[in-house]
Amino acid sequence: MIDWLDGVWSRAVAVQVLDGGEDGGDLDRRELLAEVSQPQALARARELMTAGTFTGGICRCLGGMTVVLRDAGGAVLGAASVHGYGTLSWERSRFRDDLEVADPAALHLFLAEQGVPGQLAQFHADLVGLLGLREGTPQFRQAGREGKALAEARRVLAARRVPAVLHGPLSAVSGQQAAELDGARLDAIRALLVADVPDPVARAGVLLEWLGRLPAEAEAFWGEGVLVRRLLADLSGQDLVAAVAGSGSGHVAMGVVHWSRWHGADASLVAAVAPTLRRLFPPPAGRGRRRPARVRP
Repeated sequence: MIDWLDGVWSRAVAVQVLDGGEDGGDLDRRELLAEVSQPQALARARELMTAGTFTGGICRCLGGMTVVLRDAGGAVLGAASVHGYGTLSWERSRFRDDLEVADPAALHLFLAEQGVPGQLAQFHADLVGLLGLREGTPQFRQAGREGKALAEARRVLAARRVPAVLHGPLSAVSGQQAAELDGARLDAIRALLVADVPDPVARAGVLLEWLGRLPAEAEAFWGEGVLVRRLLADLSGQDLVAAVAGSGSGHVAMGVVHWSRWHGADASLVAAVAPTLRRLFPPPAGRGRRRPARVRP
């Protein structure tokens, strides 16, 4: 496969990212998610998509999107389905040998920078493990109105870095109930938060840190995380970018990953969170030792 990759990449003038995996149908009829043709970016794509190790087999899933190489006339030179975090399957039916790329974090950040949706979400599982966010039982924070139950509710809220001014109203409801607050109660919480943290950039940082400390997946997706995302929606994209760029916190990065699942992430937000993700996920020292696949320059 290495010789084949050498040949097709040497003739490629564009890399397209298309929606759909192995079962996505005709390549020319699919939604175009991104296209790279600038020489420097094309060289970067080649490096990220060909350096790694072959697995000797294929993933059982069909992939969620497809990378396509095209020549100067627009003809397809080759294609690879993308499988989860950092795995490409070049001409799967022909070679049946997946490639685990050498630097998966860099690959997904590169794709995110090109505008491919859903790329920050690829960091979710590894961040859950790294930050110790695996949920336990019960999945949602419990309400506490008095005594030990109240003390425990306040302890959990404090551990999640929820502003102290919100401990009173939130301790009275569970995480699941926090997702279902009506407009009046949401407005009351919003007013308390704004009075306590009037600067929008600082408020964005507080909310992203809170969101990024919620256990996954129930609380973060369908519980307290819903409330935090509703509060974040009041802020501008510029506020979020400024908060993320000035943070460096792994939990803030996780907050961005959660936020991007529902609201996407434009180039500015990707650029702001990228340094933190690269610090947390540097190039692996040796991701496997099977059959080196790096293409010759």
